[in-house]
Amino acid sequence: MNVEVSVLMVSWNTREETWRCLDALPAAAAGVRYEVIVVDNGSRDGSAEMLAARDDARVARNARNHGFAAAVNQACAYASGELVLLLNSDVRMHPGALATLVRFLRERPEAAGVAPLYLNPDGTLQRHYMRLPTLGRALALATALRKLPCFRREMRRYLMTGEDFTAPRPVEQPSASCLLLRSDAFPGHQVLDERLPVYFNDVLLAHQLAVRGRRLWMTPQAVVTHTLGASTALLAPAVRARIHLAGLVRYLRLTQPGWRVAVFQAVTFCDRVARRLLRLGGRLSLPELCAALRGDGGPLPDGDRRDWVIMFSGVGWSVGSHRQHALAREIATGYRVLFVDPPPRRPRWRFTVRPAAPSVWQAAPPAVLPFGRHLPFANRVNRRVAGAYVRRWLDRHPGRRVLWLDEDLAVRAAGRLGEYATVYDVADLDWTFTGPWNRRHLRQAARTALRVADLVLVSSPALPERLPAARHAPVLLPNGCDPDLFAVRGPVADWVLRLPGPRLGYAGAVDTRAFDGELLAAVARRHPEWTFVLVGPSTRAGSQAVRDMPNVVRHGPVRLAEVPAILRGCDVCLLPYRVGGLIDYVQPKKLYEYLALGKPVVATSLPALTGLEPGLVQLAAGPEAFGAAIEQALTGHPAHRTARRAAAEANSWSARGEKLRGLLVGLAEGGPR
Repeated sequence: MNVEVSVLMVSWNTREETWRCLDALPAAAAGVRYEVIVVDNGSRDGSAEMLAARDDARVARNARNHGFAAAVNQACAYASGELVLLLNSDVRMHPGALATLVRFLRERPEAAGVAPLYLNPDGTLQRHYMRLPTLGRALALATALRKLPCFRREMRRYLMTGEDFTAPRPVEQPSASCLLLRSDAFPGHQVLDERLPVYFNDVLLAHQLAVRGRRLWMTPQAVVTHTLGASTALLAPAVRARIHLAGLVRYLRLTQPGWRVAVFQAVTFCDRVARRLLRLGGRLSLPELCAALRGDGGPLPDGDRRDWVIMFSGVGWSVGSHRQHALAREIATGYRVLFVDPPPRRPRWRFTVRPAAPSVWQAAPPAVLPFGRHLPFANRVNRRVAGAYVRRWLDRHPGRRVLWLDEDLAVRAAGRLGEYATVYDVADLDWTFTGPWNRRHLRQAARTALRVADLVLVSSPALPERLPAARHAPVLLPNGCDPDLFAVRGPVADWVLRLPGPRLGYAGAVDTRAFDGELLAAVARRHPEWTFVLVGPSTRAGSQAVRDMPNVVRHGPVRLAEVPAILRGCDVCLLPYRVGGLIDYVQPKKLYEYLALGKPVVATSLPALTGLEPGLVQLAAGPEAFGAAIEQALTGHPAHRTARRAAAEANSWSARGEKLRGLLVGLAEGGPR
């Protein structure tokens, strides 16, 4: 069968529109022999899968967005028809429309191409025809000069305002949303110039045809309904503004003398800067404006419309082994995560964002003033500045937003990022990490966070009774573990195996806040035959009690990936935490890591551990009882290892993530908080 028309379509996150567009083609063709070639430009909404399930289109699937022009040319390489129809996915052709366009070109051999009459979805006329841009028209389009009478006239001429489209007529620049072209109207398979990836490529095509004396037409006898910008509407306004301005600059460079381009750049720069100074709008920052005026539209958007979770953390991403980091990775399986590091201690002016993990970006905010953690005014200034930078970045990456706070002082960002919900994750009482003179500042921040939060998470069952009143009852989301990293079988650190046994391991901070050095020292003195292996950072005061003890080995901090190999060489793992102190509310993150290794665990009687399954952890108070519990653990039955491992797998970070994502869905749906 000889093909008369090759229909070229580009799909980019418009699944429903693409389906309706394809369904309308048979009636629009009215007997015209046609083929459909669709290039999916890295859609994320299931468009490619929908197209693959149809049998009425040839589909090419790109892994990423190559731009509209490149995708059209890619589709054209497969075309075999003598006529080529450029058809946007948001266009629905009325019955007989394609046949009418084909008949028009048959009857007018001098026409290079023809466009239909466009209607809006509500049935009103959509004026989608323009004249080619000149310097004056470009300035009217891009600047406030269009308010002046002479430029207002140029704008009306450019948009063909008030002109008659009730009969067929030549049009300098019809939209390429639905444009039937002769295959000899463009060289080879290069329909559109790929130097203009999104905007103004069809305008350049019209200009090139005009230079060669070829004319484009429109006919009102062929009618289509056009949603108008279904794909480009997915772009953030600032991104769309930059790509559009950069496309116009590139078009002018290709069609106008250099001095006119320079005039356009200078006038547009002054116009946009004046608008920002006068607070009259302006979506582009100064660097983005300068880039656009150079013709740089920035990277092509990926079309990801998933919600954002903006995590203001008290621990930087580079640390990488805390609760915040594990939850961020779990959230990122269904959301995009912007992980915002805490402000630095010293002033810093730069704001940077970089990819940190799949669907996770790390933001390093500026800090205008030092001592933000200690001075309320400095914290307020720093957080407002950071919030402004974060929001500006998010405005270029569309998607609804959830604010996540795990640092009390970050509550100043609440209500400033356009979020639809706020999550407050309480793993620690921040005020316990500072001196008495600074606790009022941090406690006030915690009270504010509890007041504004739509969802309050706590890592320990002992935390709710220690928190001020909240709008919503706290939800328990304990710490978890990575069972694959802390597998029972795996390498063992050689230096641990060289130590005399039995070996008792502890991985964590050796300090005075949580670690009970006096307890451990007393047990070590009672049992010189045991070797105590302490792995983690230590303070001078925290290690004072165990310093110089011959059977206590302090190794210092290591990477999380090294911890399993060290603990595999130990016979029992310990949690010698202080009970009754400022932070005995904790649910130690290392608990399930110990259990994942199958190790017996001996711990002090922290409130968060007393409700565990009997026999899972041996709890003891005081040196004598703690030592007796270790002796019992050393003689424990190997069969208990299976129960420990099962408990760890049931409390993995992936299990925590599943519960958390369900809670976030509830927030999005306005359900229980």
